[in-house]
Amino acid sequence: MPTTPGPSPFAGHAPPDPLAAVRGRVLLHVKDVRYAPLGRVQDVAGGVVFSGKNAREGVKKFIAGTDHGCPVLLDPSAYENFYATAEEPFTTEPRHYVDTHRTGLGATLEQWAASPADLVLTPTRYLRCDDAGARALDAAVGQMNATDTRPVVFSVPVDATWLTERREHLITSLQRVRAPKALILGARNNPLDSKRRARALREVLRSCPDTALLRTDLAALDAMAYGASFTSVGDTASVRHAVPPEMRGGRPGTDSSPHVVLPALMGYFHGSTLAERLRNPRRCLCTPCVEWGEARNNGEAGRLLSDFQDSADKKAAHAHNMAVWSRWWRELASESSPESVRSRWKGMCRRALNEYEWHNREFSPREDTFRASNALRYWADTDDEDPRSPATR
Repeated sequence: MPTTPGPSPFAGHAPPDPLAAVRGRVLLHVKDVRYAPLGRVQDVAGGVVFSGKNAREGVKKFIAGTDHGCPVLLDPSAYENFYATAEEPFTTEPRHYVDTHRTGLGATLEQWAASPADLVLTPTRYLRCDDAGARALDAAVGQMNATDTRPVVFSVPVDATWLTERREHLITSLQRVRAPKALILGARNNPLDSKRRARALREVLRSCPDTALLRTDLAALDAMAYGASFTSVGDTASVRHAVPPEMRGGRPGTDSSPHVVLPALMGYFHGSTLAERLRNPRRCLCTPCVEWGEARNNGEAGRLLSDFQDSADKKAAHAHNMAVWSRWWRELASESSPESVRSRWKGMCRRALNEYEWHNREFSPREDTFRASNALRYWADTDDEDPRSPATR
């Protein structure tokens, strides 16, 4: 993203930027690599975050098997399995796994820093929004500041209720950390399904320099426009937010169709929903969809947005999704100033919000098939909040 200040006259004596590899980028956040469009990640503005139990193997295979030329991050994802406590805010490696006489966070990070990843996230456990979670965050900050963290980003996986109930504590804690930070929001469903949370997230990012927002959805673009150092968008729905540990492994849904970004509405929808409810579907002209049409020589450019109907279409849908949001970020980042980035982003959101009425009218005058998220309503700077969407605290 463009910045206004010129180079410092003392730049030659300034310490290197620990986020130089990722600053200003929107990365792809991956857990299941089977359907991820890893070969399409852009060298100039993109990158990949590998998470989950196979994250280290994913990093090694990606770096060894491709001429990628983009930054790669390792996310140990300890927050998926454990709650943080003041005694154990991190999940560290046992002594027999580290080639050192030391144990704890420093030894674990020392081992992981030797990985081929450009940056490593700390193995921070999930931070509840209660007194125990607050003490755990304080303990994690203290350990971070006492550790050599040059190739490390402090992962801060907080329950989304921190944004409204403990925001000041969160801001104060992030400001105390000397290392770069990465905020990860957790909830059973969408962590930003209220205007209050969307507004609070902007406040946190504005107040805490060198803070990223990871494992999210199109909120990554709003975060970039309002001060995030870098962001990542989840490849699948399960990697677009964190889930509290006891809520993992819930009952799977019956819809096997992939989630698809509908550009006009700036939202994710099941492919089956688009197939059933778009009366006059448009053709997408993103690069993957155009290539799909050319390979079939069907005489029409692109691919219908109602065409991603079952699990066989997952890989193509994920490629489409990344092509759409990465194009949006390239367009935003091309603006000449932070103010113009925010203005353009707001205009995009307003146009999308207006499109909802047209799409619903096309389908049925009596049924609102497509509903704008409260986050989109806030990004578009409207005053009304959809009463049918829970404005959870």
